Amino acid sequence: MIGLTKKRTGALGAAALLVVVALVAAAPAGATGKYTDKSGDNGAAPDVTGVTVTSDPSGQVLFQISGVNLSSSDNDPTFLDIDSDANPLTGDIGDGGADYSFVIGATTYGFWHWNGSDWVDTPYSTVQIFGSHSQISVSVNKSEIGNTSDFNFSVTSIDVPNKAIDSAPDDGMFNYSLDDSGPKIESVTLATSPAAGPKAGKKFVVTPTGLTLPPSGATEQIKLMPESNTCQATLNGRALKGAGIGGCTFKIAKKKTKGKTLKVTVTVQYEGESKAFPYTFKVR
Repeated sequence: MIGLTKKRTGALGAAALLVVVALVAAAPAGATGKYTDKSGDNGAAPDVTGVTVTSDPSGQVLFQISGVNLSSSDNDPTFLDIDSDANPLTGDIGDGGADYSFVIGATTYGFWHWNGSDWVDTPYSTVQIFGSHSQISVSVNKSEIGNTSDFNFSVTSIDVPNKAIDSAPDDGMFNYSLDDSGPKIESVTLATSPAAGPKAGKKFVVTPTGLTLPPSGATEQIKLMPESNTCQATLNGRALKGAGIGGCTFKIAKKKTKGKTLKVTVTVQYEGESKAFPYTFKVR
């Protein structure tokens, strides 16, 4: 899948623009997956710098790919690969588990599905593609990418004559959940101080130390950290004000708190998604 060996004329004009604008307007405020890629790591290839993903209640998904000199000619195509079951061990294993793939040239695009042994043409009635060399928008309904609500994806730009590539992310794939309107944060790891839990008369600090997403197919496992976090707490049913980073430091009174229940809700933010996780502790 290096060159544009198969081409399909794309609807790249005003009609596509109307569809894309309508989708953006329908997306709920703040419900956007935001994914970044380091600028300047592209060599001779067009530079992919980021992707945003939104979806609407009908299942229409909009990818907006940002960069420099994207698809400026058919020798510089942009690929959008989608692993529709978020499982890198199925689909095209050599392509991160991709099940569907778009390739976008200067005036045409292709859209394919992995059938278990080869890439073949696939229905594209919901597909609209619009953009410029600094932003390419790809709109497709989930019904034409495996009817999925949770998928992985990656973007790759290629300078075919010079065999140069820029991939976003650099390793593996990003994740997007239509239910979460961003990456699917499955769990958060937590550290507390004291480590044994809250103690009467002492400060109690809650610190997120990592998060878990669906498998990305990355060859190097990198610990994922929340971009930011906040905390809310109740002690024996009454609100307890927090301080410090994210409001995650709590002062536990010395009297009449031993044996009481402290409930802390930790909300983490990552790649445009915000998700809350509740925790329960007993005061010692």
